[in-house]
Amino acid sequence: MKKAHKRKRNIFLNWLMYSFLVKFVEEELTYQIQFVENNKTVNTQQMYIVPQIGSKVEIIRVEFAEEITKLFLVEDVIYSSFGSANKVTGRFIG
Repeated sequence: MKKAHKRKRNIFLNWLMYSFLVKFVEEELTYQIQFVENNKTVNTQQMYIVPQIGSKVEIIRVEFAEEITKLFLVEDVIYSSFGSANKVTGRFIG
């Protein structure tokens, strides 16, 4: 009985830790941010922090099974009416 109980408890705790808590943290502590260049959305990413004005953000795109990395210079951060950032305007550099 003890082994079966411990196994069920471990299965439940593993589910709680990895399936529930990690998913909850990822959903609640990330922002979906749109990157806008010349009034056109160039990419949308999930981010844990909001980039600051003047910072460079690495944008990773997958095109034709290749990862392309570009740097995006943040010029302005636009916040929604709920207080969370949802758009970042700027331009690609380099």
